[in-house]
Amino acid sequence: MARFVRTLGILGFVVLLPVAALAQATITGTVKDTSGAVLPGVTVEVASPVLIEKVRSAVTDGSGRFQIVDLRPGAYTVTFTLAGFNTTKRDGVTLSGSGVQTVDADLRVGALEETITVTGEAPVVDTQSLTKQQVLNSELVDSLPTARNYFGLARMIPGTTGGGNDVGGSLIQDVGQSVTVHGSRNTDQRVTANGVNTMTLQAGGNIGGQTPDLGSAAEVTVDTTSLGADLPTGGIRINFVPKDGGNRFSDSAFFSMSNESLQGDNLSKELVAAGFSAPNKIINNYDLNEALGGPFKRDKVWFWFSTRINTNKNYAPVFNNLNAFNPNEWLYRPSTEQAVAKGQQYNNSIRVTYQATPKIKMAGTLKADKWCNCPSDITATRAPEAGRDRRFPRLRQEHGEITSPLTNKLLFEAVGMHLFERWGDMHLRVNGGSLDDAAKEAIIPQMISVTEQSSGLVYRGRATNNNTLVPSWTYRAAVSYVTGSHAFKTGFNNTTGFLNEYQYASNPLSYRFNNGVPNQVTLQARPYRSITDQQADLGFFAQDRWSLNRMTVNLAIRYDYFATGFPEQTLGATTFTPTRNITFPAADNLSWKDVSYRSGMAYDLFGNGRTALKVAFNKYLLGQTLNGIGRNPNPVLALATSTTRSWTDNDRDFVVDCDLVNPLAQSPATGTVDSCGAFSDSSFGTTRPGDLYDKDLTTGFGHRPANWEFSTSVQHELMRGVAVDVGYFRRIWKNFQVTDNLLVEASDYTYFNLVAPTDSRLGDASGTTITGLRNVSTAKFGQTQNYNTLSDKFGKQIDHWNGFDVSINARLQQGASFQFGISSGKQIEDDCEVVAKLPELNSGANMRPLGYCHREEPMMTQIKGYGVYTVPKVDVQVSGTFRSIPGAAINANYTATQAYLNANSTLGRPLSGGAANISVALLPENTKYLDRRQELDMRFGKVLRFGRTKSVVSLDVFNFLNSDARITVNNSYAAWLTPTSILNARLMKFSVQFDF
Repeated sequence: MARFVRTLGILGFVVLLPVAALAQATITGTVKDTSGAVLPGVTVEVASPVLIEKVRSAVTDGSGRFQIVDLRPGAYTVTFTLAGFNTTKRDGVTLSGSGVQTVDADLRVGALEETITVTGEAPVVDTQSLTKQQVLNSELVDSLPTARNYFGLARMIPGTTGGGNDVGGSLIQDVGQSVTVHGSRNTDQRVTANGVNTMTLQAGGNIGGQTPDLGSAAEVTVDTTSLGADLPTGGIRINFVPKDGGNRFSDSAFFSMSNESLQGDNLSKELVAAGFSAPNKIINNYDLNEALGGPFKRDKVWFWFSTRINTNKNYAPVFNNLNAFNPNEWLYRPSTEQAVAKGQQYNNSIRVTYQATPKIKMAGTLKADKWCNCPSDITATRAPEAGRDRRFPRLRQEHGEITSPLTNKLLFEAVGMHLFERWGDMHLRVNGGSLDDAAKEAIIPQMISVTEQSSGLVYRGRATNNNTLVPSWTYRAAVSYVTGSHAFKTGFNNTTGFLNEYQYASNPLSYRFNNGVPNQVTLQARPYRSITDQQADLGFFAQDRWSLNRMTVNLAIRYDYFATGFPEQTLGATTFTPTRNITFPAADNLSWKDVSYRSGMAYDLFGNGRTALKVAFNKYLLGQTLNGIGRNPNPVLALATSTTRSWTDNDRDFVVDCDLVNPLAQSPATGTVDSCGAFSDSSFGTTRPGDLYDKDLTTGFGHRPANWEFSTSVQHELMRGVAVDVGYFRRIWKNFQVTDNLLVEASDYTYFNLVAPTDSRLGDASGTTITGLRNVSTAKFGQTQNYNTLSDKFGKQIDHWNGFDVSINARLQQGASFQFGISSGKQIEDDCEVVAKLPELNSGANMRPLGYCHREEPMMTQIKGYGVYTVPKVDVQVSGTFRSIPGAAINANYTATQAYLNANSTLGRPLSGGAANISVALLPENTKYLDRRQELDMRFGKVLRFGRTKSVVSLDVFNFLNSDARITVNNSYAAWLTPTSILNARLMKFSVQFDF
């Protein structure tokens, strides 16, 4: 058995591939004698059951200081030993997260052993670390009413935005949501296990199908400010610290359930009057998370196994279409039955930890998930027959890690991870999918997708689908050299992989109607396959934390090399490109090189560990993987894959009676029944790339999108266990991508004004004249050769964020803890100089007038809090979370027909390309918002204890106030402000948490 486990551990390190930048805690301090003189040469040992090696040690340096780094969360005993002095122990030192806990000692001359018991609470003020981190240990997570997913936890933290609108896990879960902070981007988010990103190579690496389950985590840390140099990005970092098991068997099980009889009703008369009659409602919901672990061999091999099954079935906010799957019917006819969306998710993981030698520890994790939301993507503006079966049939993660304290000062760590995802937004189907009738699946290719402009509703069918394969390999290594005053760390990380996308359409045509009348047709050049390689996401870093009396200086530098490319690919014929047969040779794409840094200092203002002043200035890089510019220059994707053309259905048979392959305008005068405009993109169907990319954008030093973050804060302990933190934050972005149509000049546009409709709901914009609208000349219509480059070549563009946070954290006696915070900030964007030279920017759907080039938010203020309290004697647990957040920004997108333009604009001619209408944004951005949302969730639980076992039987009440806040509304002017989603009604859930 020992040989097998040893071999497995070695293979886990060499081939199983990656995770683990051990983002764990530090114990530091100073040892003195009773006269106050520092004592060098003192042996300091930290011992804990959470350490499989049991004991780690260090020796104080010439200034009497020591540091022991990379310690797992748990309770520790710290022992100080020096010949001729008494031995001193400090028990109950509790560590969590990656903070620094100071444990000082005074040794007296003598031989007696003295044990001093100190509080088991971690300090509420960290006077050395710059990273702002919130630690959510497993006990706290189990106590709060949450949906038990990473974004639901992260959105509780003051200063964060996003995270979705789920009420108690009642919505169908997808790949997860992105959370931002202090002006960061969605793609900056990183969800990590032991510090290594576990998200997919697609979508910027910020979300993925492998949702971490909380049953496998000892704690979850959420970093928001002054992040370390081990990763290049600077947004939210959500780290799952895995459980290792232990020398005794233990179990942790969670089960919750709810159904439609446990949900209230918040569909008010006002909502019905506004046109909303089909809110999301739960049908049933079940969540089982079972985890257990223990020793394979005491003090040698531990394991931890976790499994989760989560199912949801909901009514979606749209009614079934009576004309669904009928190829002879073209209009949406709502039934009285609401559509139903369903989802099932299965997670399984096992982690084995092996102490190979007293100085070498290995660990490996195998994670296998799968899920299917079948059907999904059914909303108030998408009928169920236009939904999808969103499948993740294969999700695997294998990783191995090794750590070794080579000496008391030198620590080595290395990790390898293999991540595999197969997923797709696939067509509706039977055999495990969402359809119950094979005849419906057979008829899908006949169903042309329709988008109704007046309401934004998509029905009849889905325009596009995909089937995608995304494997990746990550590895990293680092060495830490720790003395009493320095904690120096250097290392590297790299991620490689590829993205294999098969894009297809059940029907290559899709239509656009306005009030039931056809006016545009879209042609798709599908199917096609594109492959993109991530050749390197390589980074080298060095960082040092240097303690100088009451000041701690944090400095780090990082070099990044990011490269993508494309193998040889072949593109075959499609319905609308019948002669196409192209082979593209292998080619390189991105080749970015960057240097970023982290810098700052923390100062113990009064030398008592109760007040810390912190200042930091950091440079980060925008999160990148095989999304956006990482894949878009692929020669397969650079060709035009779709085009639109205006269409007048003269015979009203809903069949485009034109030669669709002919790119020129056609009409009855030229021999066709219907009238069809020219291709909106003349490159469609040709071998000429529709998009070109500037080498200054895709290669070189310092060209990758990046940002600077400045932060300063004061953290002060008000009383034992209670601290207040006040901070200011500023983020500045650089390197913006813009697209210049080389075949069109600014002078090729007709600039015109438009009189907005008279409507009191528009406020000051009612009846006003909107300037800065444009329409390309008829001669240049459809002429497209896009050149993607940096905005600096056309003028100045800015994107700044400024704001502040005020928060109070408290850990009180009798199991009470809470956090409360107020955050406010605003974003300022300006691209006026750029759009003056490139009017084609933002001139497509929902055209932004040129005058709206300066956009400034009002101060967006949020209030958040959570707390847990166990009533003594009766062992009743009461907990809750609260969020008061601004409503979403809204606009009014007006469909201006040719007749309206003739009467109310200065255009003075027909729209180019024979277009029936254009859509114009009537309101400047950031001028109108939905009402604030107040969300209160509560839990009432009874704690039951029997020997080693502890159970909590709870009633959770989500949306306790039964708010009917509007989450989204229709921005199409014809259906303007009609609610499309609201906060789910008050929901009760029964849950049981069992631990032994």
